[in-house]
Amino acid sequence: MDEKIYYYLDEVDKIRSGQFVPPPTCEIDPSNNCMLDCDFCLFSNYLKTEKVNLDYWVYRKLIRELRGLGTKSITFTGGGEPLLHPRINDMILDALIENFEIGLVTNGVLLHKIHNLDKFLFIRVSLDSYNPDMYKLVKGKDFFNQVIKNIKQTLKQNPVVGLSYVVNQYNNKNLEKAQELAEELGVVYIQFKPAYINGSVFTDYKVPNQKVVIKTDRYTAEDRLPCDIASLVGVVGANADVYYCCQMRGKKEYTLGNLKEESFKTIWKRRQKIIPQITKCPMCRYMNYSKAYKEIIEKGTLFFKHKNFL
Repeated sequence: MDEKIYYYLDEVDKIRSGQFVPPPTCEIDPSNNCMLDCDFCLFSNYLKTEKVNLDYWVYRKLIRELRGLGTKSITFTGGGEPLLHPRINDMILDALIENFEIGLVTNGVLLHKIHNLDKFLFIRVSLDSYNPDMYKLVKGKDFFNQVIKNIKQTLKQNPVVGLSYVVNQYNNKNLEKAQELAEELGVVYIQFKPAYINGSVFTDYKVPNQKVVIKTDRYTAEDRLPCDIASLVGVVGANADVYYCCQMRGKKEYTLGNLKEESFKTIWKRRQKIIPQITKCPMCRYMNYSKAYKEIIEKGTLFFKHKNFL
């Protein structure tokens, strides 16, 4: 997965030289409401203080602007559950009309109410368990059977469905059973990744070595690790704030601006002038991309210079 950064070497090079680069992809949070109560949720404080849905007309204006800037894809995700937005089906259709590639990260509880499921390039369901008892323990509610039913129905429309499994102190044993469930359902992968608890990455688990399994490493930021990668991903909150990066949702000190007051382009120009202090960052998937980019710069200079020759 980290090798995807190779497709964006030119963009990162431009960002580092001070040029304006629109984000190739944008994460949009339709809602920061959620019907679950996950113990490991990174955005639990955010969810408790501000429950809003993204203004539909702000969204419409945003995606037209993103299309004009050259953004190629949109992921419906969030600090909450994206499918809770009352106009989520309209939002999905609008993105398709604008010719965006679309992805979805969801807890899966409401998948049965969603249209155009076949149009998503990927659907990732945050399951984090392999039976009803564990689901209730980890996620605080009893929706396991509903989610499994929805996954089965969704797979009839779209084969590119995967599972996310955040490993923590409650669900870290017998991960082979989660892998077996993934194979039984017929999803394309199950992604195991450690929870981030009280400032530390959870490490007390062993990932099964099977075909459908993806292991995602997350770690504390290294010193002098470049993080221009976050400048390739727009992050729009349900309150119309544009955030510095995906991990800073809901934190006012990391808000770059609000789409009710400014255009996305104006806000994004501000984003790319910020020099990140990465050693102060929490764990983040961008760090894997940043590490790969650092290796290109330090070890693959010739490769980087010759990137236009095959």
